[in-house]
Amino acid sequence: MKIIIDGNLKDKISDFFIQTFSLLFFPDDNIFGKNGTSENYIKIFINKDKNFIAISVDICYNKKTSLKSEKFRDTDNINYLFDSGKLFYKAAGEITGIYPPWGIHTGIRPAKIAGSIFEKNNNDETKTLDILNKDYLIDKNKAVLALETFKNGKSAFENMSKTEKETEFSLYISIPFCPTRCKYCSFVSFSTPRLLNLIPEYIKRLTEEAELTGKIVKNMRLKTVYIGGGTPTTLDCNSLEAVLTAVKNNFDLSGVVEYTVECGRADTITEEKLELLKKFDVDRISINPQTLNNDILKGIGRNHTAEDFFHAFELAKKVGIKNINADCIVGLPNESEESMINTIKNLAELNPENITIHTLCIKKSAELKKSDSKEIYNPDASNLNNVLEKGYETLSASGYKPYYMYRQKYASGNLENTGFCLDNRECLYNILMMDEIQTIFGIGASSMTKIVKNDRIERIANYKYPYEYIERDLQINKETNREKLKLILED
Repeated sequence: MKIIIDGNLKDKISDFFIQTFSLLFFPDDNIFGKNGTSENYIKIFINKDKNFIAISVDICYNKKTSLKSEKFRDTDNINYLFDSGKLFYKAAGEITGIYPPWGIHTGIRPAKIAGSIFEKNNNDETKTLDILNKDYLIDKNKAVLALETFKNGKSAFENMSKTEKETEFSLYISIPFCPTRCKYCSFVSFSTPRLLNLIPEYIKRLTEEAELTGKIVKNMRLKTVYIGGGTPTTLDCNSLEAVLTAVKNNFDLSGVVEYTVECGRADTITEEKLELLKKFDVDRISINPQTLNNDILKGIGRNHTAEDFFHAFELAKKVGIKNINADCIVGLPNESEESMINTIKNLAELNPENITIHTLCIKKSAELKKSDSKEIYNPDASNLNNVLEKGYETLSASGYKPYYMYRQKYASGNLENTGFCLDNRECLYNILMMDEIQTIFGIGASSMTKIVKNDRIERIANYKYPYEYIERDLQINKETNREKLKLILED
């Protein structure tokens, strides 16, 4: 897809912004540039002439064309990205017949946008929904979902003062190993025997970073802990205990209100591991079936059954874990609408404290991307949106409410991932992380530290791969990153 941006205000529009829009409508033509061989093109013209600003979007895709343009007075309150995005949406929609339900909103945090509009308009719900629908072109159902998610999430931390937010922190620990790799997965996770042999050295390095981080945050209060992956319960009991001990020995856990371990796959969960988690005061876990259809589970490379999931869930309740999340994915290859909806209904009947519904997202490194992803990735995916809407209705009728939400670039149909919870059972870490309102220290490969203070956010990215993490100097030791850390160390 050729992208050409011209006019004396062309610097107001980035190629990346147009590429992101293009992927929503034309995912099969995803190699961008000005001089490519593709006959398809997107031409953006944005120009100021005396008292007027002209914006036009001209698109050609598979020999179909559409041109949309508009003139604005220079005195108008013009948002160049916003206004060109609306013209792009209309032109691309005219060519493809596709009108993504999230309109021109391309960010990963739609609830945050909804909340910002809501608060700027004196908490006027009607006006907020009207702006989301008419200005952002967001479907009414999605606008309601985003605003409801914002309000529910905010209620979980609305009593936290600004001082608390800046003097408290959360801790994320990455365990990037899995027993096998799911075909849709794009996360940095390692599953072959050779790579699993890195675990002892990885945990040794993780313990070193925990010790160093613990010293840095000694004057701060730890709020939540989240051990994710990968699949942390891929570790055997000795290795898992070493990780839990590293947390206990290096951080003051007396103020922790939530301690999560993402167990994930039922084939990694044993009663012995659950007892170990309970011993270390872990009070929330995730057990993620993704689907309760055994044929689909086999097809995506997960070595467990729906029955294994139910057994693991029963074991967790037996051990005394009182807060359990269950994930499912809408849009897995070859799964029918009926099967997806049945998974959501059966999870609701099981009544875990949290249920998270994800939309299938196939990124470049996923195995499905290398095979038949063109057939699987449907940018319209109206059937998936129908499943989501029916699933949301089912969860609402069962007492669940949305409390956090995010979107991903390559999600089918440009759809969302939404976390639901029973009353007062929100995962606080998810909200703090997604809304970026508290410092989060990341430990381990592919983790991210976000330092939040004085309305600033500084990021420190850890090494992506375990072998890098094991072999190289810790990122937190680097001088450039030590400078970022001064933001929270200085008073």
